[in-house]
Amino acid sequence: MKHFIITGTSRGIGESLAEQLIDENHHLICISRSTNQRIVGQAKVKNCRLDYFNHDLNNLNAIDQLMKDIFSEILDSKFNNEAIYLINNAAILTPVSPIELIETEKIIENIHINLLAPMIITSNFLKLTMNLNVDKRIMNISSASAKYLLPSQSCYSTAKAGLDSFTKSIKIEQENGEFPAKVAAVYPGMIDTNLQSEIRSLSSDHFPYVNEFIRLSEEGKLQTPEYTANKLIEILLSEDYGKAVILESID
Repeated sequence: MKHFIITGTSRGIGESLAEQLIDENHHLICISRSTNQRIVGQAKVKNCRLDYFNHDLNNLNAIDQLMKDIFSEILDSKFNNEAIYLINNAAILTPVSPIELIETEKIIENIHINLLAPMIITSNFLKLTMNLNVDKRIMNISSASAKYLLPSQSCYSTAKAGLDSFTKSIKIEQENGEFPAKVAAVYPGMIDTNLQSEIRSLSSDHFPYVNEFIRLSEEGKLQTPEYTANKLIEILLSEDYGKAVILESID
């Protein structure tokens, strides 16, 4: 039995990841603020075990208990636990604006969800699997914005750059572990999700590159969430997973 913990499954890449991983030999653990009933229904039809946890990742202090609850389902399983995988996918783009125009609470929320929540989830994942001799993998969904900077995206870019550094650090730590986890951060590319819609709705005063993003959408140059999820799953399940700590392309 392969267990997949996925954050941000209410829509976008997370929804597509969950949908494509539905299988009677898989146990899906989905995390988002609201339950994705479509995914729940598909799992029932295909006899796939699914546990859904409603949680706002901005609530950092409750993540420890969330992970304990999740692992009570995994470790109490009667199935043979051959693999436990974590995909830190949940993210927010906003606020997109020059930093001096952004409210403090919006900065905090962005860093909470994009950086601190994945760090705390990963910490708990490693703590709770430390003594398990199973295939353990962590995939952090990062962004090219960590490396290629644009104005008005300081919060998002900073959080993703931090996620990359965190991933590199964890890889070094795990190399000396008795039962190490494989870890990598992946840049999934430009995808036609709500994050892209948010960018295209901004004023040029707040985001000078808005017309470039509108043009990319109009020319059909954005990837679909379904295509992106398929490529991410291929990477996660590959024999070479974890050899490269930062993957800047899914192709």
